[in-house]
Amino acid sequence: MHVALVTSLCLAWLANTEAAATGSTRAIIDDPNDPAYNLTFPEGFIFSSATASYQIEGAWNESGKGENIWDRITHEHPELILDGSNGDVACDSYRKYKDDIRITKELGSTMYRFSLSWSRLMPTGAIDQINEDGVRYYKAVVEECIRNNIAPMISIFHWDLPQPLQDLGGLPNDVLVDYFVDFADFVFKTFGSLGVKYWVTFNEPWSICADGYGLGGKAPALKADGIADYLCAHTLLKAHAKAYHLYRDTYWKEQQGQIGIAANSDYYYPKTNSSDDIEAAETWQQFNLGWFTHPIFKGDYPEVLKKRVSEASAKQNLKRSRLPEFTPDEITFIKGNLIAAAIWCESNVKS
Repeated sequence: MHVALVTSLCLAWLANTEAAATGSTRAIIDDPNDPAYNLTFPEGFIFSSATASYQIEGAWNESGKGENIWDRITHEHPELILDGSNGDVACDSYRKYKDDIRITKELGSTMYRFSLSWSRLMPTGAIDQINEDGVRYYKAVVEECIRNNIAPMISIFHWDLPQPLQDLGGLPNDVLVDYFVDFADFVFKTFGSLGVKYWVTFNEPWSICADGYGLGGKAPALKADGIADYLCAHTLLKAHAKAYHLYRDTYWKEQQGQIGIAANSDYYYPKTNSSDDIEAAETWQQFNLGWFTHPIFKGDYPEVLKKRVSEASAKQNLKRSRLPEFTPDEITFIKGNLIAAAIWCESNVKS
Protein backbone atom coordinates (compact mmCIF):
# COMPACT_ATOMS: atom_id res chain seq x y z
CA MET A 1 0.00 0.00 0.00
CA HIS A 2 1.39 3.37 -1.01
CA VAL A 3 0.10 6.28 0.99
CA ALA A 4 -0.49 9.92 0.17
CA LEU A 5 -0.87 12.04 3.28
CA VAL A 6 -3.33 14.92 3.01
CA THR A 7 -2.29 17.75 5.28
CA SER A 8 -3.47 21.27 5.86
CA LEU A 9 -1.43 23.91 4.09
CA CYS A 10 -3.85 26.79 4.57
CA LEU A 11 -1.95 29.74 6.06
CA ALA A 12 -4.34 32.11 7.76
CA TRP A 13 -3.42 35.67 6.94
CA LEU A 14 -4.87 38.02 9.54
CA ALA A 15 -5.28 41.65 8.63
CA ASN A 16 -7.23 44.03 10.83
CA THR A 17 -9.94 46.25 9.38
CA GLU A 18 -7.86 49.40 9.60
CA ALA A 19 -4.93 47.86 7.72
CA ALA A 20 -7.16 46.48 5.00
CA ALA A 21 -9.13 49.68 4.66
CA THR A 22 -6.00 51.78 4.29
CA GLY A 23 -4.54 49.45 1.68
CA SER A 24 -1.79 48.03 3.92
CA THR A 25 -0.38 44.80 2.54
CA ARG A 26 1.45 43.71 5.70
CA ALA A 27 0.09 40.76 7.65
CA ILE A 28 -0.72 41.79 11.24
CA ILE A 29 1.38 39.30 13.23
CA ASP A 30 2.66 40.49 16.64
CA ASP A 31 5.02 37.63 17.43
CA PRO A 32 8.42 38.12 15.71
CA ASN A 33 9.04 34.37 16.07
CA ASP A 34 6.00 33.58 13.95
CA PRO A 35 7.04 32.42 10.42
CA ALA A 36 4.52 34.86 8.99
CA TYR A 37 5.89 37.89 10.90
CA ASN A 38 7.86 39.33 7.99
CA LEU A 39 5.58 38.17 5.22
CA THR A 40 3.65 40.73 3.21
CA PHE A 41 0.94 40.56 0.60
CA PRO A 42 2.07 41.39 -2.93
CA GLU A 43 1.18 44.74 -4.42
CA GLY A 44 -2.28 44.65 -5.93
CA PHE A 45 -3.48 41.86 -3.63
CA ILE A 46 -7.27 42.15 -3.27
CA PHE A 47 -9.02 41.44 0.01
CA SER A 48 -12.38 39.94 -0.86
CA SER A 49 -15.54 38.64 0.75
CA ALA A 50 -17.54 35.88 -0.91
CA THR A 51 -20.99 34.29 -0.74
CA ALA A 52 -23.14 31.81 -2.67
CA SER A 53 -26.71 32.48 -3.72
CA TYR A 54 -28.38 29.43 -2.19
CA GLN A 55 -26.47 29.84 1.06
CA ILE A 56 -27.51 33.45 1.70
CA GLU A 57 -30.44 34.70 -0.38
CA GLY A 58 -33.50 32.87 0.90
CA ALA A 59 -36.74 33.86 -0.89
CA TRP A 60 -36.53 30.45 -2.49
CA ASN A 61 -39.92 30.57 -4.23
CA GLU A 62 -40.63 34.31 -4.34
CA SER A 63 -40.90 36.82 -7.17
CA GLY A 64 -40.76 34.30 -9.99
CA LYS A 65 -37.75 32.27 -8.88
CA GLY A 66 -37.78 28.64 -10.02
CA GLU A 67 -36.79 25.52 -8.09
CA ASN A 68 -33.17 24.39 -8.06
CA ILE A 69 -31.52 21.13 -7.02
CA TRP A 70 -30.74 22.38 -3.51
CA ASP A 71 -34.36 23.41 -2.99
CA ARG A 72 -35.45 19.94 -4.09
CA ILE A 73 -32.94 17.92 -2.06
CA THR A 74 -33.37 19.86 1.19
CA HIS A 75 -37.17 19.73 0.97
CA GLU A 76 -37.50 16.08 -0.01
CA HIS A 77 -34.53 14.68 1.93
CA PRO A 78 -33.80 16.89 4.96
CA GLU A 79 -32.12 13.89 6.57
CA LEU A 80 -29.17 14.45 4.22
CA ILE A 81 -28.46 17.79 5.93
CA LEU A 82 -26.75 17.51 9.31
CA ASP A 83 -29.35 19.59 11.17
CA GLY A 84 -32.17 19.16 8.66
CA SER A 85 -32.14 22.83 7.73
CA ASN A 86 -32.52 24.42 4.30
CA GLY A 87 -31.95 27.68 2.45
CA ASP A 88 -35.57 28.81 2.27
CA VAL A 89 -34.73 31.91 4.32
CA ALA A 90 -30.99 31.55 4.95
CA CYS A 91 -29.49 35.00 5.66
CA ASP A 92 -32.37 36.72 3.87
CA SER A 93 -29.86 38.48 1.65
CA TYR A 94 -32.57 38.88 -0.99
CA ARG A 95 -33.87 41.65 1.26
CA LYS A 96 -30.75 42.50 3.24
CA TYR A 97 -28.13 42.73 0.49
CA LYS A 98 -27.38 46.35 1.37
CA ASP A 99 -26.50 45.29 4.91
CA ASP A 100 -24.23 42.56 3.52
CA ILE A 101 -22.38 45.02 1.32
CA ARG A 102 -22.09 47.49 4.19
CA ILE A 103 -20.51 44.79 6.35
CA THR A 104 -18.21 43.86 3.49
CA LYS A 105 -17.04 47.46 3.34
CA GLU A 106 -16.57 47.62 7.11
CA LEU A 107 -14.37 44.53 6.92
CA GLY A 108 -12.08 46.39 4.54
CA SER A 109 -12.82 44.19 1.54
CA THR A 110 -12.45 45.91 -1.81
CA MET A 111 -14.13 43.09 -3.73
CA TYR A 112 -17.32 41.10 -3.19
CA ARG A 113 -17.69 37.78 -4.96
CA PHE A 114 -21.27 36.55 -5.14
CA SER A 115 -23.03 33.98 -7.27
CA LEU A 116 -26.14 34.22 -9.39
CA SER A 117 -29.08 31.94 -8.84
CA TRP A 118 -29.68 30.55 -12.30
CA SER A 119 -33.24 29.72 -11.24
CA ARG A 120 -33.90 33.29 -10.10
CA LEU A 121 -32.93 34.63 -13.52
CA MET A 122 -34.23 31.77 -15.67
CA PRO A 123 -36.83 29.73 -13.73
CA THR A 124 -36.75 26.81 -16.19
CA GLY A 125 -33.02 27.07 -16.89
CA ALA A 126 -33.70 28.09 -20.49
CA ILE A 127 -33.22 31.46 -22.16
CA ASP A 128 -36.83 31.73 -23.35
CA GLN A 129 -38.13 32.65 -19.89
CA ILE A 130 -36.41 35.55 -18.08
CA ASN A 131 -37.49 36.56 -14.59
CA GLU A 132 -37.27 40.35 -14.58
CA ASP A 133 -37.39 40.55 -10.78
CA GLY A 134 -34.24 38.43 -10.65
CA VAL A 135 -32.56 40.78 -13.12
CA ARG A 136 -33.61 43.76 -11.00
CA TYR A 137 -32.24 42.15 -7.84
CA TYR A 138 -28.78 41.35 -9.18
CA LYS A 139 -28.50 44.73 -10.89
CA ALA A 140 -29.21 46.31 -7.51
CA VAL A 141 -26.47 44.20 -5.88
CA VAL A 142 -23.93 45.19 -8.54
CA GLU A 143 -24.84 48.85 -8.33
CA GLU A 144 -24.68 48.86 -4.53
CA CYS A 145 -21.18 47.35 -4.69
CA ILE A 146 -19.99 49.99 -7.13
CA ARG A 147 -21.51 52.81 -5.04
CA ASN A 148 -19.42 51.56 -2.13
CA ASN A 149 -16.20 51.25 -4.16
CA ILE A 150 -16.34 47.47 -3.97
CA ALA A 151 -15.54 45.57 -7.15
CA PRO A 152 -18.24 42.98 -7.88
CA MET A 153 -17.03 39.54 -8.92
CA ILE A 154 -19.73 37.23 -10.25
CA SER A 155 -19.69 33.46 -9.98
CA ILE A 156 -22.00 32.39 -12.76
CA PHE A 157 -22.60 28.93 -11.28
CA HIS A 158 -22.22 27.93 -7.64
CA TRP A 159 -23.87 24.50 -7.39
CA ASP A 160 -27.58 25.43 -7.65
CA LEU A 161 -28.63 23.96 -11.00
CA PRO A 162 -32.26 24.61 -12.02
CA GLN A 163 -34.30 21.50 -11.24
CA PRO A 164 -35.79 21.33 -14.78
CA LEU A 165 -32.25 20.90 -16.12
CA GLN A 166 -31.54 18.21 -13.55
CA ASP A 167 -34.67 16.47 -14.77
CA LEU A 168 -32.91 16.24 -18.15
CA GLY A 169 -30.05 14.40 -16.47
CA GLY A 170 -28.15 17.36 -15.05
CA LEU A 171 -24.52 18.10 -15.86
CA PRO A 172 -23.70 14.55 -16.99
CA ASN A 173 -25.92 15.36 -19.99
CA ASP A 174 -23.81 17.06 -22.66
CA VAL A 175 -26.79 19.18 -23.77
CA LEU A 176 -26.21 21.36 -20.72
CA VAL A 177 -23.13 22.88 -22.38
CA ASP A 178 -25.38 25.04 -24.54
CA TYR A 179 -27.86 25.75 -21.74
CA PHE A 180 -24.98 27.08 -19.60
CA VAL A 181 -23.49 29.14 -22.42
CA ASP A 182 -26.90 30.71 -23.13
CA PHE A 183 -27.09 31.62 -19.45
CA ALA A 184 -23.54 33.00 -19.43
CA ASP A 185 -24.23 35.03 -22.57
CA PHE A 186 -27.23 36.67 -20.92
CA VAL A 187 -25.20 37.33 -17.77
CA PHE A 188 -22.25 38.91 -19.60
CA LYS A 189 -24.59 41.14 -21.60
CA THR A 190 -26.80 42.15 -18.67
CA PHE A 191 -24.30 42.68 -15.86
CA GLY A 192 -21.06 43.28 -17.71
CA SER A 193 -22.56 46.48 -19.07
CA LEU A 194 -22.94 47.68 -15.46
CA GLY A 195 -19.20 47.50 -14.84
CA VAL A 196 -18.59 43.91 -13.68
CA LYS A 197 -14.96 43.09 -14.56
CA TYR A 198 -14.39 39.76 -12.81
CA TRP A 199 -16.10 36.49 -13.68
CA VAL A 200 -15.94 32.89 -12.46
CA THR A 201 -17.65 30.34 -14.68
CA PHE A 202 -17.90 27.46 -12.17
CA ASN A 203 -17.20 27.44 -8.47
CA GLU A 204 -15.41 24.31 -7.21
CA PRO A 205 -15.95 21.89 -10.09
CA TRP A 206 -14.66 18.94 -8.04
CA SER A 207 -17.44 19.51 -5.51
CA ILE A 208 -20.03 19.86 -8.27
CA CYS A 209 -19.10 16.64 -10.05
CA ALA A 210 -17.36 14.33 -7.59
CA ASP A 211 -19.51 15.19 -4.59
CA GLY A 212 -22.76 15.94 -6.40
CA TYR A 213 -22.82 13.15 -8.99
CA GLY A 214 -20.27 10.65 -7.72
CA LEU A 215 -20.20 10.44 -3.93
CA GLY A 216 -23.66 11.86 -3.28
CA GLY A 217 -22.52 14.32 -0.62
CA LYS A 218 -24.06 17.39 -2.27
CA ALA A 219 -27.12 18.03 -4.42
CA PRO A 220 -28.36 16.30 -6.47
CA ALA A 221 -26.91 13.54 -4.25
CA LEU A 222 -26.43 11.06 -7.07
CA LYS A 223 -24.14 8.17 -6.15
CA ALA A 224 -22.61 7.13 -9.46
CA ASP A 225 -18.90 7.33 -8.64
CA GLY A 226 -16.64 6.76 -11.62
CA ILE A 227 -19.44 7.25 -14.14
CA ALA A 228 -21.68 10.30 -13.71
CA ASP A 229 -18.92 12.36 -12.12
CA TYR A 230 -16.68 11.88 -15.19
CA LEU A 231 -19.56 12.79 -17.51
CA CYS A 232 -20.30 15.85 -15.38
CA ALA A 233 -16.68 17.03 -15.56
CA HIS A 234 -16.61 16.54 -19.33
CA THR A 235 -19.69 18.73 -19.75
CA LEU A 236 -18.44 21.31 -17.28
CA LEU A 237 -15.03 21.72 -18.94
CA LYS A 238 -16.57 22.15 -22.38
CA ALA A 239 -19.10 24.63 -20.98
CA HIS A 240 -16.33 26.61 -19.27
CA ALA A 241 -14.28 26.76 -22.47
CA LYS A 242 -17.24 27.81 -24.60
CA ALA A 243 -18.25 30.53 -22.13
CA TYR A 244 -14.64 31.70 -21.90
CA HIS A 245 -14.31 32.03 -25.67
CA LEU A 246 -17.70 33.72 -25.87
CA TYR A 247 -16.55 36.38 -23.42
CA ARG A 248 -13.18 36.90 -25.08
CA ASP A 249 -14.63 37.05 -28.60
CA THR A 250 -17.83 39.00 -27.95
CA TYR A 251 -17.57 41.02 -24.75
CA TRP A 252 -13.93 41.53 -23.81
CA LYS A 253 -13.21 44.37 -26.24
CA GLU A 254 -15.91 46.52 -24.66
CA GLN A 255 -15.87 45.27 -21.06
CA GLN A 256 -12.12 44.54 -20.57
CA GLY A 257 -12.85 42.00 -17.85
CA GLN A 258 -11.17 38.84 -16.58
CA ILE A 259 -12.68 35.37 -16.55
CA GLY A 260 -11.62 32.07 -15.05
CA ILE A 261 -12.74 29.02 -13.11
CA ALA A 262 -12.35 28.46 -9.35
CA ALA A 263 -10.89 24.95 -8.99
CA ASN A 264 -10.76 23.28 -5.58
CA SER A 265 -8.73 20.35 -4.33
CA ASP A 266 -7.09 18.75 -1.34
CA TYR A 267 -3.31 18.86 -1.41
CA TYR A 268 -1.53 15.53 -1.12
CA TYR A 269 1.82 14.88 0.53
CA PRO A 270 3.66 11.55 0.38
CA LYS A 271 3.72 9.82 3.76
CA THR A 272 7.42 9.01 3.30
CA ASN A 273 10.17 9.98 0.88
CA SER A 274 9.90 6.67 -0.95
CA SER A 275 9.39 6.89 -4.70
CA ASP A 276 6.20 4.83 -4.41
CA ASP A 277 4.65 7.22 -1.89
CA ILE A 278 5.74 10.25 -3.92
CA GLU A 279 4.08 8.73 -6.98
CA ALA A 280 0.95 7.93 -4.96
CA ALA A 281 0.65 11.52 -3.78
CA GLU A 282 1.08 12.86 -7.30
CA THR A 283 -1.50 10.39 -8.65
CA TRP A 284 -4.05 11.49 -6.07
CA GLN A 285 -3.33 15.11 -6.96
CA GLN A 286 -3.93 14.44 -10.65
CA PHE A 287 -7.19 12.64 -9.88
CA ASN A 288 -8.42 15.71 -8.01
CA LEU A 289 -6.96 19.06 -9.07
CA GLY A 290 -5.45 17.76 -12.31
CA TRP A 291 -8.80 16.32 -13.37
CA PHE A 292 -10.10 19.87 -13.98
CA THR A 293 -7.01 22.05 -14.35
CA HIS A 294 -4.83 19.87 -16.60
CA PRO A 295 -7.29 20.15 -19.52
CA ILE A 296 -7.34 23.94 -19.15
CA PHE A 297 -3.55 24.23 -19.06
CA LYS A 298 -2.69 21.35 -21.40
CA GLY A 299 -5.89 20.61 -23.30
CA ASP A 300 -6.55 17.07 -22.05
CA TYR A 301 -6.92 14.99 -18.91
CA PRO A 302 -3.73 13.91 -17.06
CA GLU A 303 -2.17 10.81 -18.57
CA VAL A 304 -2.29 8.93 -15.26
CA LEU A 305 -6.02 9.59 -15.00
CA LYS A 306 -6.69 8.38 -18.53
CA LYS A 307 -4.49 5.30 -18.07
CA ARG A 308 -5.89 4.24 -14.68
CA VAL A 309 -9.55 4.67 -15.66
CA SER A 310 -9.04 2.92 -19.00
CA GLU A 311 -7.35 -0.06 -17.33
CA ALA A 312 -10.04 -0.30 -14.67
CA SER A 313 -12.78 -0.07 -17.30
CA ALA A 314 -11.19 -2.89 -19.30
CA LYS A 315 -11.11 -5.10 -16.19
CA GLN A 316 -14.84 -4.44 -15.84
CA ASN A 317 -15.35 -5.75 -19.38
CA LEU A 318 -16.52 -2.35 -20.58
CA LYS A 319 -16.08 -1.59 -24.26
CA ARG A 320 -14.67 1.86 -23.61
CA SER A 321 -13.19 3.88 -20.77
CA ARG A 322 -15.59 5.40 -18.26
CA LEU A 323 -13.58 8.62 -18.71
CA PRO A 324 -14.87 10.36 -21.85
CA GLU A 325 -12.40 11.48 -24.50
CA PHE A 326 -11.97 14.95 -25.91
CA THR A 327 -11.75 15.27 -29.68
CA PRO A 328 -8.62 16.95 -31.12
CA ASP A 329 -10.68 20.07 -31.82
CA GLU A 330 -11.99 20.12 -28.25
CA ILE A 331 -8.46 19.79 -26.86
CA THR A 332 -7.38 22.83 -28.85
CA PHE A 333 -10.50 24.75 -27.84
CA ILE A 334 -10.17 24.03 -24.10
CA LYS A 335 -6.41 24.52 -23.79
CA GLY A 336 -5.16 27.82 -22.46
CA ASN A 337 -8.33 29.18 -20.89
CA LEU A 338 -7.54 31.45 -17.95
CA ILE A 339 -7.87 29.88 -14.53
CA ALA A 340 -8.01 31.07 -10.96
CA ALA A 341 -7.42 28.25 -8.52
CA ALA A 342 -8.74 28.09 -4.98
CA ILE A 343 -7.19 25.24 -3.00
CA TRP A 344 -9.15 23.89 -0.05
CA CYS A 345 -7.22 21.81 2.44
CA GLU A 346 -8.17 19.03 4.83
CA SER A 347 -6.23 16.86 7.26
CA ASN A 348 -6.82 13.24 6.29
CA VAL A 349 -4.85 10.20 5.25
CA LYS A 350 -5.81 8.57 1.97
CA SER A 351 -4.23 5.52 0.41
